[in-house]
Amino acid sequence: MIRIDGRDLDVDVTEVGLDTDFIYKFAERTKDYQMKYELGAVFFNQTLTFGVGRSQSDFADLWDMLSDRSTIDSGTGHNVEIWTPIGKLTFLMYPDKVSVKMLRENKGQTWWTDMQVKFIAVKPSRS
Repeated sequence: MIRIDGRDLDVDVTEVGLDTDFIYKFAERTKDYQMKYELGAVFFNQTLTFGVGRSQSDFADLWDMLSDRSTIDSGTGHNVEIWTPIGKLTFLMYPDKVSVKMLRENKGQTWWTDMQVKFIAVKPSRS
């Protein structure tokens, strides 16, 4: 189950990945090879993988939501909530890449699975 922009979608969250990006105001080596730097901000980016769950239509709706403009900021940002064994994760993200795999084609109907979405943080998690 995932909630995007207040809408619950019955899809399986099968994998959650977390990348931490460090954005430096500057980083340079001195003549004696010491590193001098100032950290600007830390961003938590997420990669989520979804299975179809009980609703192929919710899976298709998720694809539509993530591959179009968002209703919350007229860009591609989304308020996202997922439930994991360590608790609920809530974040404002925008999709950087969305991909799916075809599961099968049967009687002219295509079924998709393993949607992977790379979300990029809109705001720093730490600064």
